[in-house]
Amino acid sequence: MLKEIDSIFQGDKIRPITKDDFYNLIYCEAIVKEVARVFPVVHSFERCIDKPDEIAGYQWPADTSFLINVKAIHNNEDYWEESNKFNPDRWMNESFEPKKNSYIVFGGGLRSCPGRKLAIVKLVCLMALLFRKYEIDLVDMDSPIKTISGDDAVACVELLVKFKPRN
Repeated sequence: MLKEIDSIFQGDKIRPITKDDFYNLIYCEAIVKEVARVFPVVHSFERCIDKPDEIAGYQWPADTSFLINVKAIHNNEDYWEESNKFNPDRWMNESFEPKKNSYIVFGGGLRSCPGRKLAIVKLVCLMALLFRKYEIDLVDMDSPIKTISGDDAVACVELLVKFKPRN
């Protein structure tokens, strides 16, 4: 990640990020996608069918609600090789495409989040802005990430890091 950032910005720690810079931050984008897969902000969401349908070999009447377990899907070995391993490199293969409905960080189908592309752009750019200027390390590598789960989302309540200007 640092090599990619350094090769793009060539030590310039203040110039704005351009569209071309963003398109070249492919490993940073892979990290953002993998973090979202391993630590989804939303662990589940609900969908309701408006007409009878057959799903997973069962007949379901209209107005049936389904709770979609994002975390379980993102950790399913049927969909993800080494699903419990953090591996941004899985996204680096140009021919890699997650199996249908196996990467649902932003929901899916017609109800997919309209801001999903903007969210990826903002996260990748934030990553590049921070890591080109600072060395960022966890205070305690063995300390678990402290989160709380609300009705809709999971939030980090404590993640101690130390910032040091990069040389």
